[in-house]
Amino acid sequence: MAFSLLKYFMQGILEFIASRESGVTTQEIQQEFKDMSLQDIVVEINALHADSLIDLFKTKSGIVYRRNTEPQSFSAPEEKIIYLLIKESGVDGIWIKDIRSKSGLHQNLVTKILKTLEQRVLIKAVKSIKQNRKVYMLYDAVPSDDLGDGPWFTQDAELDVGFVEAIKGVAHEWIVNSIGRDMPAYEDLPGIKEVHAFLMRAEISSVHLSLEDVKRILDILVYERKIIQLDQRFYIVKSI
Repeated sequence: MAFSLLKYFMQGILEFIASRESGVTTQEIQQEFKDMSLQDIVVEINALHADSLIDLFKTKSGIVYRRNTEPQSFSAPEEKIIYLLIKESGVDGIWIKDIRSKSGLHQNLVTKILKTLEQRVLIKAVKSIKQNRKVYMLYDAVPSDDLGDGPWFTQDAELDVGFVEAIKGVAHEWIVNSIGRDMPAYEDLPGIKEVHAFLMRAEISSVHLSLEDVKRILDILVYERKIIQLDQRFYIVKSI
């Protein structure tokens, strides 16, 4: 195939890949460019990858190609793969186990790359209250409400698991006792304000708990299926 024609197809393949945010497979490129042989397609894909115009990702269905839109330079392809996985996680962050699973990289290499990216101030580690684990996100990302700040962390930015469990236990017990055996009327169900008021009266916390802090605790109880949420305000025990 003539050089000028190959260049034309290279641009076409690049535009095709760029048009699919989720990426494309070799088979999809073949279907789109039926006049090209598989060998020519592989040559063009390799050239695009060598020029850092596209990225390669391993998935359960095979290799997926995506347009490279990142200006950062990386010392190895593995660094870029992990960086993009973290970027895709957005404000919720991604757990190291999921990074390892999605990237297919060895634990030691993943740990080393994460440390490098942190040192370059490209990513940061944030503690998740809900999942009780550390997750990674881009350095400039603003963590979602489920992630670490507030009274649940020590001065060393470590999750105070004992404190969280204590507040959870007291809040859950109070909700159970408030509801009793029979399902009360909707307007009589305990809400965030009622739980917050009880915790303040009980004085079980040496630090001030805001309504938002209490909401996070209730969100955890919902996540653990110990209570369920009705609308935005009220919580009820799932099984009594």
